Amino acid sequence: MGLGQGGPPRARNAIITGSWWLLREVELSTLRAAHVDIEGNWFGSQARVALSLPASKNDTAALGVARSHRCRCVGTVHQNCPVHAVVDQLLWLSRAFPGRFVDGVPNLDLPLFPDAAGGVVSKKAMAETIVAAANRLGVRDSPDGTLRITGHSLRSTGAQGLISIGWRPDAVQLQGRWLSGTVRRYTLSLIHI
Repeated sequence: MGLGQGGPPRARNAIITGSWWLLREVELSTLRAAHVDIEGNWFGSQARVALSLPASKNDTAALGVARSHRCRCVGTVHQNCPVHAVVDQLLWLSRAFPGRFVDGVPNLDLPLFPDAAGGVVSKKAMAETIVAAANRLGVRDSPDGTLRITGHSLRSTGAQGLISIGWRPDAVQLQGRWLSGTVRRYTLSLIHI
């Protein structure tokens, strides 16, 4: 079940993926299932997932870039692992939209996080999904407006999460495809120099 009207039915997978890959709501909406490459055993701890991100704010020519994460599970498969969230999503897509796969490969037009009918989730609906997820976790906009949950919130909170598990700021900047030092603004309080 989705978190908002018109949002993706498997919102948890979208939120986890968006956070680990530092995606904007529009990137989550337009990402295609065919843009996923899984290396290794889908259900093992050595698996790696690469997402080909065909376009972004800093890539207006849509030349694309691929970014990957390895499995973060310790022991058993964990639902918050970036690899297994994507694997779970692909398995669900194959059950929900079997006609959109040929020989186990998703059609290029199938979004990784589609709406209930298999179409592209609008930017607005994906942003509302992100806000609804934050609200479910008890995160709210601050009364003074200094903290505002938006469709870009997965980028900033994802960057903070990566720093907190030991990523270097330059690696987070590369993962998030930031051309400037914007990532430092999001993570400065977490960086121990």
